[in-house]
Amino acid sequence: MKKVLFFGLAMLLCVNALCDEGWSDYTRFDGRQITEEPILLRPTDPITFSFSLVEGERKSLTIDVYDKDDPEINARLFAEAAVDLFEGTIPWHYFDEQYKDFPTDDIYILKKTVETYSEKKVFERAVTILPEPMALLALAFLGALFLRKRARLLAVVLMISMLAVSSAKAADGSLVSQVHCRQNWPFDRSVCIDFTLDTMSRKTYDVKFYGCFGYDSPLFDLAEKGTLSKEGADGTVVGGGSHRTLWTPDESFYETLREDLLIKVVATEQTPPGTGQYLVIDLSGGPEAATYPVSYLESEPEGGWTEEYKTTKMVLKLIGPGTFTMGSPEGELGKSYDETAHEVTLTKSFFAGVFEVTQKQFELVTGTTPSLFSGDARPVERVSYNMIRGAEEGGKWPSSNSVDEDSFLGILRSKTNLTFDLPTEAQWEYACRAETTTALNDGSDLSSVTEDAKLNGLARYWYDGGGDPINGVINESHAEVGSYAPNAWGLYDMHGNVWEWCLDWYKMNLGTDAQTDPSGPATASYRVMKSGCAYSGARSCRSARREHVYPNFEEFSGAGFRLFLTR
Repeated sequence: MKKVLFFGLAMLLCVNALCDEGWSDYTRFDGRQITEEPILLRPTDPITFSFSLVEGERKSLTIDVYDKDDPEINARLFAEAAVDLFEGTIPWHYFDEQYKDFPTDDIYILKKTVETYSEKKVFERAVTILPEPMALLALAFLGALFLRKRARLLAVVLMISMLAVSSAKAADGSLVSQVHCRQNWPFDRSVCIDFTLDTMSRKTYDVKFYGCFGYDSPLFDLAEKGTLSKEGADGTVVGGGSHRTLWTPDESFYETLREDLLIKVVATEQTPPGTGQYLVIDLSGGPEAATYPVSYLESEPEGGWTEEYKTTKMVLKLIGPGTFTMGSPEGELGKSYDETAHEVTLTKSFFAGVFEVTQKQFELVTGTTPSLFSGDARPVERVSYNMIRGAEEGGKWPSSNSVDEDSFLGILRSKTNLTFDLPTEAQWEYACRAETTTALNDGSDLSSVTEDAKLNGLARYWYDGGGDPINGVINESHAEVGSYAPNAWGLYDMHGNVWEWCLDWYKMNLGTDAQTDPSGPATASYRVMKSGCAYSGARSCRSARREHVYPNFEEFSGAGFRLFLTR
């Protein structure tokens, strides 16, 4: 009996593993909408509603309340019913917190909308889930220990089969299990797609979403039949575990959906971008170019980084992962209150711009020249965070690494097929320090917070060409990129010239706990900037120095950026 039970369980698990392909059935809702005539009421009046349901129907109730004199002031409430009769009274305090205390002397317009849905189940069976290979192997191993001789042989065969399944899955590149789909609430065309990546890695994975009508029909790309948002919208997700994307079918495609629609999710480990210590982007085709060719170099060119690498080409240096102390130690001259020292580990290598993005490079990508001080090889300035990443999708970091299509990064990504971005604050400081722990990345500390001779060979700042200290006016302003000595990793102008935008929202206290791949707080009012600029004194050009600026601020001629690419 023990043999039979074990054999049955093991075979069931094996078959389940062999059958899984990351599929999920999709439940479709057909809806009709009934909108009642608007009515006038005061906040002291109750809101009443009543409607009936027939078997198999689901109804939702949406109530909108508008100020009669100001239609922009409104509140919304959703209610859902799956019973035979749905009726009652809604108190005003159920509405959005922002609008719950409506003035009682105003008159409001109330509109009730009822939507009816007929739920159509496609299949009743559960979605197949691939169990963890190690769990299967453990079951088989226990069987090999406790069963008799012939049963042990069977268990060994099962273990080999399970290893083959696991290997086949890895070879196929599919890492997806537990795919579940549900209609988005409040019910509309969009569909939530939840899935799990069976890996403990924090690497980046390419992800694709497919659909088909029945198991034997050809697959089609969901992105071509609608819009993807949230995780995976840009074709990538980071790390294993649970993920969620949202698919909104185009209206025309939605009308053609059939009840046998199935959804499949496929994820593969992202292939590292090229080989070589330096990544080079050719921008010479300008804004009209369909693509920007990308190439790799093993070492710096024999003649060094000539003018073309600062104007018509962009060059980035490969930086390996590592651990460092972020922030400034106690006693560092110029230390600020928001530079708490703490250990940070970066688990991924990345490419960092050898130079700050220049005016010519920015113009060749976007066709615009926002800078106040002209010069092709000077750093681009007067650029906001929103100009670089976009204010819509680009403003969602760290919940999403997507960018607006018409932003600098949106254009560059589409023409290189690489996910370039700003650095996280931790990446920036790690790249700046280049294994130093001092205020400056040449291994020295400051002796003055204003003018310091140690900084003169490293940075364009107020006391070295950036300004006129005697008359208090801007002098030569920004230097051409690469005019000062690089750090140990070959990156130029990490001190001074222009402040450089980072991805993170600004948080005053970073804490003292060790962190791994930090991405900053979920939200705040300001984004972080690092480096100091031509108008700064010595204290603002230190490696640990942090600044915070509104992401939409475009008038600051000391604001620039550097390009990064995380592998």
